[in-house]
Amino acid sequence: MKNIILLTLAAVLLAPLAALRATEKNSVARPANVLEAGEPAARQKAVLTQKDVLSIRDRRLYLESKPFAEISFNKFDLFWQLYDQLTSGKPLTDDNPMVQAQARALRNLHELGFQSIRIFGLPWGPSARAAYEDLSKREILYAAIDKTLELCDRHGIRLVWCLAAGEFTDTRLVPGKGWVFGDEQLRELVADRNSRGRRLLYRYLDETVSRYRNRKTIMMWEISNELTLNADIGDEHRVHEGQRMPTLKDVAGFYDDVAKRIKASDPVRLVNNGGSGMREHQWHLYQRQGWILDTFAEQLECYKLLFANSAVDVIDIHFYPNNQPGQIIRGDNAKETILGCKGYMAIAGRIGKPLMIGELGLAPAAKTDTKTWAATTTYFESYANTAAALPWVKRTLDNAIEAGVQLVYWWTYQSDREQDQRDPQRFDLELERTPELIKAIVEANQRLKRRLACP
Repeated sequence: MKNIILLTLAAVLLAPLAALRATEKNSVARPANVLEAGEPAARQKAVLTQKDVLSIRDRRLYLESKPFAEISFNKFDLFWQLYDQLTSGKPLTDDNPMVQAQARALRNLHELGFQSIRIFGLPWGPSARAAYEDLSKREILYAAIDKTLELCDRHGIRLVWCLAAGEFTDTRLVPGKGWVFGDEQLRELVADRNSRGRRLLYRYLDETVSRYRNRKTIMMWEISNELTLNADIGDEHRVHEGQRMPTLKDVAGFYDDVAKRIKASDPVRLVNNGGSGMREHQWHLYQRQGWILDTFAEQLECYKLLFANSAVDVIDIHFYPNNQPGQIIRGDNAKETILGCKGYMAIAGRIGKPLMIGELGLAPAAKTDTKTWAATTTYFESYANTAAALPWVKRTLDNAIEAGVQLVYWWTYQSDREQDQRDPQRFDLELERTPELIKAIVEANQRLKRRLACP
């Protein structure tokens, strides 16, 4: 019995490695100009220039020296699905149903005229740090990334790649306990350049960026995801639900540090922050004055603190107006007013950097959301109700186009996570299930390109 148990345990532990070996046999060979994992950046000859990737001239975006603008999609779980297949012992061969699902999504997007998508390039939450820190998992991490890039190359799709820099803390998700925060929490990572998490993050950035910097597939690097939403929240000590949180100034320093670290390995590519927008009360929270609505001028001060003197090239916000035309802030007359796409473009213009919306979307509202339905009786409960959802989708897209936002990614295309597929208020759209809504986004992409004179 003991021998049977040991053999069974060995099979479970070796399954990811076996899947990895099977994947390597069936994968397209890595181009010669891409680093092997852990290879020093100094041994790699730079071959790309700004003419090959996304660049900025006079606050306009250019791709391969041509004006570029796009409304496309997040495919947030693309890498996640491939990584999970390897960790469960399933090789990433072309007959793997999950690989086929990702390839189908990319093929659909390409055939619909989209050129790029936004993805997350590390596993979700506390699994992100372990995927790099644990050497036994690191090989799997890079194999999943390699397959992600291979599929994108095969279907002519480029990436805005979120590096998930905000995940390098001691936080763990413990069954039965929930989130457990260790010695180094988000504040230590963001504010302390000498923290363990920051040092590990820099090793991850150096290796990952150097390894992939010569892949044209990568259009732009992204630092983290929605880090600004953690700034200055919590009690008088900025402790929120047991975790020490950073200040907005800490986040500004972190963005600048990380952007410079990325550019030390890849001086060619642009870097964005990774959203989100500011909380409507952010300036007052930063000043320790409580949850008081900001004015436009105060919101501008927040953005200037983050980006005016930063190595970040592109200001990224995430924008979910839902049943409102925008974010509610305080007007000059002390009454509530709206901060929408045009307002964000004005903020970016004053700072002198391009604006992108890394996540644009609408959250369907269940009928139990009485506040939303009391305020807006014509809202929609599910994207399955195309007739109800379509006017809201079109209005949201129109606002971004009228404001002239050059780069927008709708949340989201074809989630292959079971929990999303079971959710009646699921966010994801796809060609086979919501064709009219996909058509609206295709047409919006075409209208934006015409408006901004992009090929």
